[in-house]
Amino acid sequence: MHRGLSVPVSTITRMTGTQGVRPTKRCLDDLGISPPALDEPLHRLEADPIPAAQSFPEVYDAGGLSRIVSIKDRVWFKLKTGRWRGAVTRLTDRDLAEQPCSCEPRADSQAHLTLLAANRWWLGAVGRREDGSGDDFYANLVTICTSTWSPATPDRIDSRRLLPQTWDHRRLQAEQTFAQVRIFENVMVEAAARSLRCGKVATAQFSRFSMGVVIRADGPEQFVAFIAEGVYDPKVLAVMMASLPGVDPGDWAPEPGGIADLQPGLGQVVWSAPLSTEAAAHILAMTPSADEDV
Repeated sequence: MHRGLSVPVSTITRMTGTQGVRPTKRCLDDLGISPPALDEPLHRLEADPIPAAQSFPEVYDAGGLSRIVSIKDRVWFKLKTGRWRGAVTRLTDRDLAEQPCSCEPRADSQAHLTLLAANRWWLGAVGRREDGSGDDFYANLVTICTSTWSPATPDRIDSRRLLPQTWDHRRLQAEQTFAQVRIFENVMVEAAARSLRCGKVATAQFSRFSMGVVIRADGPEQFVAFIAEGVYDPKVLAVMMASLPGVDPGDWAPEPGGIADLQPGLGQVVWSAPLSTEAAAHILAMTPSADEDV
C-alpha cells in the first residue's frame, strides 16, 4: 500500500465486536416493543429490563450470577431488577453448533458463526413479578420449557425455544452489515477530503485490510482513485466503492496498471472514477479540516 497520509479513525475496530446482551424477538414481543431501525442495536434499547442485562458478562467473569436451577438442559441466569424478571444465557460452543444459519450462500456460514460467537449473550425471556408473588416468573418459565421425555430431554425440560431464532440471527447480521456500511462511508469521506486538501494518497488501516484514496485533476476533469489491499470478498469491495458520495458505483473502472500515485502490488486492486466539482465540494463540506469552522 502506498504510504500517503494516514486517516486516524477511532471507530475502526474488529467488525465482529461483542454486541452486549441482546434481547430476542420473543423478549421484544413480551415487552410490546417493535424492532427499531438497524442503526439502533437491540442491546442498546433503553426499555427495562434490557439495560440491567448489560452487566451480565462482567458479573459472570466475577462469578456473581445466580442460576435458574429448575431449567437444567442448559445454563440460564436470573435477571432481577425492580419488578422485572428475566432469563439470560451465554451460548456455549455446542449451542453455536446447533444454531441454524440463516445466511446465504453457504460460504457465508463461517462468517455467521464467527459473528454469533462474538455475540454469545442473550436475554431469552422477560416478565414482571406480580404483587404478592415470589418467583412466579421462573415457575411459569419452567412450564413454558416443559417437554415430553426423550433421551435428549431426560429432565423433560427443553429451553431451546428461548434461544435466538432465525429472526434474531438475521437481525444481528443486518445490524452488522449496516454498521460496516456506515464505517466505510465515514472512512471514504474522510480519506477523500484529506486527499482533496493535500493532493496525496490518504490511507486507512482496518484490522484485516487497508485502503487508500487519492483525488487528482487531469486537465479539465477531476477523478478519484481507490486502492484496496487484503479485500478478497467482492461484496465488501462493492460496499466500499459505493460509499463515496457523488460517485455512482457503476462509474468505477479497474486500473490494472495503476493510476496517479497508486500502483497495485500483490493482493491489491486499483479503481478510478470521475468526480464532479460539486461532489468534491460536498465531500469537503462533510469533513471540515481542523482549521475550518465546524
